[in-house]
Amino acid sequence: MKRAFVAFFALFGLSALAAFPQSSFLKKGQTGIGLTGAYITSSSATGFTGTAGFGLGGVFDLSFGVGRADVDDLPLADLEAKTFEPQLTVYVLKQNSSTSPLSLSFSAGYARDNYSSPDLDEVGFTMWSESFLIGATVYRDVPLGPKLYLQPFVGGGFANTTLKVRNADGLTGRNQDDVWSLSAGLPLVYGFSGRALLVLEPGLVTNKNATTFTAALSLVYIVKAGKTGK
Repeated sequence: MKRAFVAFFALFGLSALAAFPQSSFLKKGQTGIGLTGAYITSSSATGFTGTAGFGLGGVFDLSFGVGRADVDDLPLADLEAKTFEPQLTVYVLKQNSSTSPLSLSFSAGYARDNYSSPDLDEVGFTMWSESFLIGATVYRDVPLGPKLYLQPFVGGGFANTTLKVRNADGLTGRNQDDVWSLSAGLPLVYGFSGRALLVLEPGLVTNKNATTFTAALSLVYIVKAGKTGK
């Protein structure tokens, strides 16, 4: 199995860590819910993800995402992956709720990818991967107007990914890889009501084996207003 293939699904999971940070748009004391859809692509594969998240007090995020990706550059024809990924993010510094010039968050998550293709079915093979993900992000709010601002970020991530293949006799082989990455993005945030935010986020996650590009659209609703938002 090509290393770039494993790297893509590790970066696919790390892209989700960066793409769904609803509490980065909330102040301390605010609680909100968010829905996000994202398109993620690389030279190896393309995919879509959808995530529902809950931000508690502007400090903790708990998100659950599902996705699907199609792989293009393998001998296996029509390889498809279905992904499930829960994640937790903690915000230790917040520019919009303190005198800090920057905000800082740490994230951890787990991703399970189940692969399917006619070729795997024909030989009775089952293939899946599991990834344990961690990341850190630094970001800053840049006002553009009364209801509009940018939130550029940079970060780093690590994924420990194990790819497993089981044959028809139940024998399982595995390949494990550690993937380090750098991420960057430029979310554009618009507060179109006192409690609703719309976020458009282009971003990328890259390492020496693969690069993923992400386009995400989020709707965040502040359930508990707490402090006044932007």
